[in-house]
Amino acid sequence: MSKPFGIPFEDWSIVNCMLPTRYYPPFQNNIFERITSKIVKQIHPHLDMVKDYDQLLNKRPGKSDAVFAWHQDMGYWPSPEVLGVTETDTCTFSLAIDDSTDENGCLRYVPGSQILRTLRQHTPLSGSRDDGHALKLEVDESKGDVIKLAPCKRGSITIHDEWVVHGSSGNMCKDRQRRTYVLAYRPRDVVDAERRLGFTHSHNDNVNWDTFVDTHDNKRASF
Repeated sequence: MSKPFGIPFEDWSIVNCMLPTRYYPPFQNNIFERITSKIVKQIHPHLDMVKDYDQLLNKRPGKSDAVFAWHQDMGYWPSPEVLGVTETDTCTFSLAIDDSTDENGCLRYVPGSQILRTLRQHTPLSGSRDDGHALKLEVDESKGDVIKLAPCKRGSITIHDEWVVHGSSGNMCKDRQRRTYVLAYRPRDVVDAERRLGFTHSHNDNVNWDTFVDTHDNKRASF
């Protein structure tokens, strides 16, 4: 996520395992999945919310470059126009496997950035998306952005939607990992439309990621 493709594993700063329940079926229907499937129905009682993807993350100890650049999740995904849907509601649960603090790179976010449901301008982190999928956007406190931290004790969760601007800094702790298990839910018709495109959130998806970016360009607000 934070470096171009082709970096040797021993030099990785972040281990990003997409879709662990696909590649390791015994992990399916784990307790976190069962609990969050109940919570999401309380948050969105009028939508048929289903699991879209899961993800395991590890910021390795002492990796100051284990950074998730500022972004909105919608920047990575096919737009409503591409999917042929009108609803994009997303509920992303992040479980802290370790205590998540400022020192080891906890989540940070811009409060209120989700209210307008508008995609800000994203650019590739590695120069082009042929070099790496990661994107970034600019957060500007002089234009009203306020940055807040979301530290999280081991066993606790954070929840965010698809529009909130968020990211995280590197892991400055020499002896502490920052591991997180992520589960995201979206309306069933959105997930079905993604799958018809061949989009599963896997880095192995055979899709044109730039098509999604181009689709968003006309909808982005300048900031």
